[in-house]
Amino acid sequence: MASARLAATILAAMMVAASGLPARAACPQALAVYGDAASAAEIAFAGPLSDADGMQHRFRLSFAGSGVMMDGVVMMAGEPDRPWGVILHNCPEGDATGAEIAACTVWEGPIYAIDAEGEAGWLPVLNASQNASNSLLLPDFAAAVMQSQAWLAKTVTRLPGDVFRLKACQE
Repeated sequence: MASARLAATILAAMMVAASGLPARAACPQALAVYGDAASAAEIAFAGPLSDADGMQHRFRLSFAGSGVMMDGVVMMAGEPDRPWGVILHNCPEGDATGAEIAACTVWEGPIYAIDAEGEAGWLPVLNASQNASNSLLLPDFAAAVMQSQAWLAKTVTRLPGDVFRLKACQE
């Protein structure tokens, strides 16, 4: 029985690979990995969170070949309340002043989820098991990276776009 399930799983994976379509089978948003093809930058969500600290998601943003890693969080904010992302780089650990946080903030803004039909909506939050979106839109992210210390110091040399496409699931 187990070998039949294994064979069926392998066959399904081969059919997806042969079709040239990426596997998108039920990956929860909290485990999704997104990529930007032009820069090879990657956003990897860090699993589900409790709502106790107000954070809906945490993620890491890496820039291939540079060793640069940035930390990101998603929380509900704004009027009306919506998923609001903040990406930080080289922030001081422990207690930090508002000025220190402002200095290490690379980007902040609403995060949009784009579905298979190209419709934009809010990034799924609160329910970490909701299926991952096909793409993420971080408005003006590329422009913000150009103002970051990582770009100015030339440690990041390939500019990402504002759209990241689902490429894997961490399951």
